[in-house]
Amino acid sequence: MNQLRSILTTATLLVTACGLLAGCSNPDGSGTSAEKPASAAEATSVDEAAAAALPQSVRDKGTLVVTMSQSSPPLHFMDGNTTVGVDPELAVALGQTLGLKTEVQSGPFDGIIPGISAGKFDMAISQMSPSTERMKVLDFVDYYQSGSGIGAAPGNPQNLTPDALCGKRVGVLKGSFQDLKRVPALSAACTTTGKPAIETMTYPDMQAPSLALAAGRLDAVYVDGPTLGYAIKQGAKIELVGEKDLSPVSIGFKKGAGMEKAVQLGLEAMSKNGKYKEILDKWGVGNGAISDFAFNKAQ
Repeated sequence: MNQLRSILTTATLLVTACGLLAGCSNPDGSGTSAEKPASAAEATSVDEAAAAALPQSVRDKGTLVVTMSQSSPPLHFMDGNTTVGVDPELAVALGQTLGLKTEVQSGPFDGIIPGISAGKFDMAISQMSPSTERMKVLDFVDYYQSGSGIGAAPGNPQNLTPDALCGKRVGVLKGSFQDLKRVPALSAACTTTGKPAIETMTYPDMQAPSLALAAGRLDAVYVDGPTLGYAIKQGAKIELVGEKDLSPVSIGFKKGAGMEKAVQLGLEAMSKNGKYKEILDKWGVGNGAISDFAFNKAQ
């Protein structure tokens, strides 16, 4: 428990100032946790209909390899060498519902899609937005909804608002939906009206932009709302300016893999038996629960 408290304290600093078309790679030294993350709840039962909907190759393998990034508390982050948070617990529960063992592998955010395409991972549960561009290589089933959080230094000295970031230095996670869609759209709106473009600064993880904001090298951060809110609750020296773009995030898997029915039925079973909401509520993000686990619904 002391170790987890230490990790949560680190997460506070990590987002002191505080997902595309991206995904998470899993380079050497990435975190791996088998069947049960350190914080996982009790096991859930197999749903026979969901398990029967799995492709035969997945049933034969018996293991579900799930990837996610490492630094977005409370959604997914590291406790020592173990990935903990909302997403790893959902991954394990989904695997159990499908009658599979689950192996969670985590790493930087921008290698998820290449890793899935190469067969390294079966799926990503990493708050990934189901954009039309990503759908060229992945299929998606919605599992949660969240928006983007905009954070500034304490006191918001520049009086920033979510829609007034023109000409500002804004930190985002490399390859995230904020990096590839949200901030570029805001910046284009700036230049269309004759205002200066947003200066986007990308980072491989959440710690770097947090420190940059604290040091005055950034004017704002534009990241996943739950991550920003969690950091603030933990005492991070950052002020929430506002939230934008509430929309579903999805479980992604290789295009044409035939996983969608099993994943949808698995999530529906978890919703009916209470496991889905139990995990979200445990981490304080129950307001992001959804009931429509839609397939390939682009945002």
